[in-house]
Amino acid sequence: MTPKKRMMAALVGDVPDRVPVFLRDLTLGLDVAGLGTPEVCAGEFDANLSARSVIAAQQELGHDAVVGSIQYCGIEVEMLGGEVVFPSHGIPSVTRAPLDSLEKIDFIQIPDARRDAPLSNIIKAYELVNRRIGNEVAVVGNVEGPITKAGILRGLDILAMDMVSDPDVFSRIIRLSNELTIDLCTAMCEAGAKIMFVAAATDNPNLFGSEIYRKYTLPGLDQIVDIMRKEGVPTAFHPHGIFSHGEFSNLVDATLDTGISGFQFAEDNDLAKAKEHWGNKTCIMGGVNAFTTLLLGPPQAIREETIRCLDACKDGGGYVFMCSCSLHRGMPLSNVKELVKTVASRGSYNADFRRDPPPNKQKGDWVTCSHCGHKYQLIAGRGLACYGCPSAINNCGMTRCPKCDSKQSIEKCTSEHLSSLLRRHRSQYGRTSFR
Repeated sequence: MTPKKRMMAALVGDVPDRVPVFLRDLTLGLDVAGLGTPEVCAGEFDANLSARSVIAAQQELGHDAVVGSIQYCGIEVEMLGGEVVFPSHGIPSVTRAPLDSLEKIDFIQIPDARRDAPLSNIIKAYELVNRRIGNEVAVVGNVEGPITKAGILRGLDILAMDMVSDPDVFSRIIRLSNELTIDLCTAMCEAGAKIMFVAAATDNPNLFGSEIYRKYTLPGLDQIVDIMRKEGVPTAFHPHGIFSHGEFSNLVDATLDTGISGFQFAEDNDLAKAKEHWGNKTCIMGGVNAFTTLLLGPPQAIREETIRCLDACKDGGGYVFMCSCSLHRGMPLSNVKELVKTVASRGSYNADFRRDPPPNKQKGDWVTCSHCGHKYQLIAGRGLACYGCPSAINNCGMTRCPKCDSKQSIEKCTSEHLSSLLRRHRSQYGRTSFR
């Protein structure tokens, strides 16, 4: 199985040959390629050096999915009149937000991600990466969540004051930020991104509360997911905060209702609880703490934490191994290699569970009949059309359409589950397993 197929299978809840690794390495590739930060990122942005860095990192580390360009928070800031500093071998950072006064909000013009540099050159980097390795490796778009983007453009402290003292301005900034994000998303898809990753560090309900999360983050995310669905691209979401347990755990189901395909849990979340509660509803994403274990090591600690994460989330598929947050230059490459190597050696699935996702698989175990196009639940096929057939309780690898009676194959583990369910159901009524 190629890295791309491995990643896409896990994201839709299936079981690939092994757990895929997505490092979300935003600037780490600059270390692999030996390039200075300003050399690539400053000015109009160098698409060729960016693509070279992304590809060099993937070849060196062996992860299954890559962000299609070197990226950093605030890539639109200078275009909108703000200021960014580019340390020679550090991470770019915003030193002045572009919308730091109300007057600037009134006159802002949204840049064209396909035409205006540096955004257009970041999109070009995506094209180059997709052309070189996109057939084998999953190319992922990376954008910010609604409040996260707004905090970058307005300044987080000022945005917090807007929320309290001027809600209308707060709402305007959020809407504007999401317009920027959606335009960038579509441009990334046109350039070859096959997954969209929404990074939402400051959409964290610990910062602004559950009400703001529901009122602004979720509608903004819903817009992104809807646009990406039309592009045929699944969306993954990564808010910071504790969601696996505690007061914000009730926000997870509301977030999944937007239609996201994957939810990445940040540091301090309980991945075992996340898998137990939502593993049948979404792809669980997460893993080693990037700020402690991965950064500091030693290798034994990285291996042990990686294995704990695999043990918590691997079973049943639908799991992508990630770190707790993005990786940037300065992270020891030897530590990252240890992580990837451990997942490769300990993340394989038993051969009995290895399978490519069937072409008609849909969420909720719905299938579409390949003969008449009727959409039905597998349980309806086995419980109605197949009810009473001796093979139906004996792990038959087929389902039958309740409308036209045509047969088509289903996955082995699904068939075993349905057969067991049918046997138990008939026994409750004192019936034999079949007519």
